[in-house]
Amino acid sequence: MGRISTYALDGDITKSDIVIGSDGGGTTKNYQISEIGKAISKFNMSGLPQLGYFLQTSFPAGQLPGSMSIAGNNETVPFVNISSIVVSKFTIGETRTQLQLLLSFVGTEITITSIDNPNHFGTYTLDSATVLASDNNFFTLALFNTGGNGNIVKDQFYVLSSRKGDLSFVFSQPVNNPLATWQVAHNLGKRPSVTVVTSTDTQVVGEVQYIDAAGNASANDLRITFSGANSGKAYMN
Repeated sequence: MGRISTYALDGDITKSDIVIGSDGGGTTKNYQISEIGKAISKFNMSGLPQLGYFLQTSFPAGQLPGSMSIAGNNETVPFVNISSIVVSKFTIGETRTQLQLLLSFVGTEITITSIDNPNHFGTYTLDSATVLASDNNFFTLALFNTGGNGNIVKDQFYVLSSRKGDLSFVFSQPVNNPLATWQVAHNLGKRPSVTVVTSTDTQVVGEVQYIDAAGNASANDLRITFSGANSGKAYMN
C-alpha cells in the first residue's frame, strides 16, 4: 500500500464511495460513504435538534434505551395510523438524557423519518409527553397525524425532529365541560389553520373567527363555533 499522500483526490464524492479506517476494536475496515451518513443521523453527530431511535417490538429484557415502541407491538405500522408512541429519554448510543430537548417539542409539528429511506415518514402535532408510571425513563407521546408515507418497521432506525419554525398550538376543551363556542388564545402571531377532533375521535367542522378582545382582526386569538356543544381538541398550525 502506497503512502496516502500519493493517492489522487476525489472531487466527485458519491454515496457508493469507500473510505478506509479502524473500528472501535482497532480492526482496519472499509466504510461506505452512505453508511457513514446514516451513522451521522443515527447518533446525531451533526448536533442537530433531533432524536434517534430504533423501533422495538419484542421485550425479553424490557424496553431498551434508545428505543421507541407502538401499542400492539406490530412489526410494521403505516405512519398515518400512529396516534401515540413510547420513547426513551435516552437516544441511540447516548448515556446522557435528551429529556429537555424531547419536552421542548411538545406543542410543535414533528416528523418521524426513516434513516434508510427518508421517503418513509410521518408528520404529527405532538400533543403531550407523559412519563410512564412503570418506568420514568420512558414517555408516551400523544400524536395527531397530519400526513406521511410508508411504514415504520421493527428494528429499523428513525429520527424524530421538530418543525419548530412552523409554530403550532393544541387547545383542549375538557370532556366534563363541552361547549358550543371555544375561545382560544393561541399566541402564534398568525392566522393558523384549524383542525378539530372531538373527545370521541371524530373530526368536526366549526366556524372559525379570528378575533381579539375588541373584536378586530388578530393574529393571536380565535373563536370556534359549533352547532352543538363539543369537547375535544383543536390543532392549529
